[in-house]
Amino acid sequence: MADRPTPVASEVPPARYSTKQLLKCLIPTLLGVLLFFTPISVDGRTTIMIAFVIDYINDVLKPLMVTATAAVAIIPSLITLAVTFSPLRHRKGRLITLFNPGMGWTIVRVIGALLMTMVYFEVGPEWVWSRNTGGVMLYDVGPVVLAIYFLSALLLPLLTDYGLMEFAGTLCSRMFERLFGLPGRAAVDCLASWLSASSVGIILTTQQYRQGFYNSREACTIATNFSIVSIAYSYLLLKLIGLEEMFIQWYIAVAITGVLCAIIVPKLPPLRNKLPVYHPAVGKQLKTDRRPGEGVLALGLRRAVERAEQANSPTEQLKQGLQISADVAFSIYPAMMLVGCVGLALIEFTQLFQVLSLPLVPYLELLRLPEAAQAAPALLAGIVDSIMPSILGAGIESEVTRFVMAGVAVTQIIFFTEAAIILVRADIGLTLRDLVMIYALRVLISLPILALLGHWMIG
Repeated sequence: MADRPTPVASEVPPARYSTKQLLKCLIPTLLGVLLFFTPISVDGRTTIMIAFVIDYINDVLKPLMVTATAAVAIIPSLITLAVTFSPLRHRKGRLITLFNPGMGWTIVRVIGALLMTMVYFEVGPEWVWSRNTGGVMLYDVGPVVLAIYFLSALLLPLLTDYGLMEFAGTLCSRMFERLFGLPGRAAVDCLASWLSASSVGIILTTQQYRQGFYNSREACTIATNFSIVSIAYSYLLLKLIGLEEMFIQWYIAVAITGVLCAIIVPKLPPLRNKLPVYHPAVGKQLKTDRRPGEGVLALGLRRAVERAEQANSPTEQLKQGLQISADVAFSIYPAMMLVGCVGLALIEFTQLFQVLSLPLVPYLELLRLPEAAQAAPALLAGIVDSIMPSILGAGIESEVTRFVMAGVAVTQIIFFTEAAIILVRADIGLTLRDLVMIYALRVLISLPILALLGHWMIG
């Protein structure tokens, strides 16, 4: 019998996986793609499954949603206040952690809960509970956001925990290296940031920096260029501005704009001036796990299967999902009420944003966007919270202008109710001044791209 040739390093045989391993990776991934990416037609309009589910839940539970919104902001905040000033704050555990966020967030929760109470019962100064200030947050924003938080936290593991990120990231790695100057590993992180909440993306990037997989320049670039709001939240922004039937076309425009911004913005100050230094405590830890002779598809599949093997049980994922969604809702709802109420009051009862946005009006007119004088202050209000342009721009008649405003709200990334605070506290090398500059750059670059695509898609 002839001797079989000994395989050399460049001829590593492909890995073999059991049917169970492949199904554990494939079934949840396909469910995630079906929910988050597959277009469906409902009553003559095109949408995605997760958006349809959110709308259905809100319609069925509509009589209860306003009260539930107020309860989620008020009751946990009162419990937080009690825990913070009692011996319970020293205890550990999943439940105690929910109500022990630290003194800063405790103050935010209490103030937000107080404002929510005033809005719900319409007591106190009118600028707080007016239908155009706190009323917008309670009746228009809160009920929809509540469903988004809980569904996203429960269903996003289908995209992030069973290998889709690893497989898609491996295929995209060379593109990321060439287009963005980022290591191939960043493709997974960037895709996770795009599909998850912006705060989750920032936290992922921060962890990678502290573990030595990104240097400071790379971490700053990823956190400020790829940590956009989630797909579900993007749908909310478009729904508030009255263009939800165009979600697919609009999101394609947002993706194109986001990619172009991610190519351009890092080449300009302040990101260009960031030093490529690694976290001093660990140094550079980036290594490749690619085996000799292993093709890109084989590598992606192996990473996907390995990630699926590490996934927690459905019961544990349910517990974690409820923990994450509750933690976000208990903190973000009061903060959203605080910033949203004050921000909308400044817009409704003062001329601050109208004055500050005056230089933006000629730029919008140059881009042939109708109702520029009304759109400019709404766009500028996006620095307070990404939801502001959609709320304030809902009354604009021009579909093109509303299309662009909702797109900028997503592609700007930097807003002070959430992302900016987390980025400054992350200690990856970004200052408050850097964030304001990056916000301005992204808005100025996004506007002409979205205007061009909006005129083309809408006509």
